[in-house]
Amino acid sequence: MKFFLARLRNRWIRLRLRNRRLDSAARTNLKALDHLDLSRPAKSYRYVVVDLETTGVDLRRDRMVSIAAVRVIEGRILLGQIFNEMVNPGREIPRASIKLHGIFPGLVAEARPAEDVFSDFLDFLGDDILVAHHAGFDLNFLNMIMKRKYGFGLQNLTLDTEKLYHEIIFLPLLIPSRAARYQTGYSLDAIADHFDIEIQDRHTAMGDALATAMIFQRILARRNKGLDPVHCLVRTGYRF
Repeated sequence: MKFFLARLRNRWIRLRLRNRRLDSAARTNLKALDHLDLSRPAKSYRYVVVDLETTGVDLRRDRMVSIAAVRVIEGRILLGQIFNEMVNPGREIPRASIKLHGIFPGLVAEARPAEDVFSDFLDFLGDDILVAHHAGFDLNFLNMIMKRKYGFGLQNLTLDTEKLYHEIIFLPLLIPSRAARYQTGYSLDAIADHFDIEIQDRHTAMGDALATAMIFQRILARRNKGLDPVHCLVRTGYRF
């Protein structure tokens, strides 16, 4: 039902925009759901794992300062296919944020503005499935730009590694009667530690994107109650 409603909403967006001129990246994104077949194995899909660094967490006033993404195909991280760029936020970067990610004004003074960088990212993303840790945060910032440029949000199926870990890795370890007590809330560090993954360059977009991609690799390799993870991916997807 969730998948059906997503495609129905996508058709409505296409109908609404049928007379609007869009560039090739936006037209491709409108068709991002067309290739999804829930009977296919999870590893047969292409994924783009993304991470953002920002000036803060307030969507109304904060902006991106860095974006990185890496592609995963057939369960393999393709280090030859990465996206990594600083972004000029057009506003002050608070000291607290600088302490967290180490990006100070001088590093982004000559960087391109978010809308220019986003256009290249959208082309890199194509119709692949989008993956992020705490995906709602990244998706909100990306959709803010997407809607401003094109009038609709990203149409890619978007998956949250936190939710996937909770359902595919964590819950099967529990006694079923106790599973309902546990909610999601796992940090990137905690999940990386579970898989013995050492995060290089923590709190940088590329470092966190690579760590998230390695976590996603481990999740793709698991089978939950004998089922290919694609069933869990769809069930726990952040949005279609």
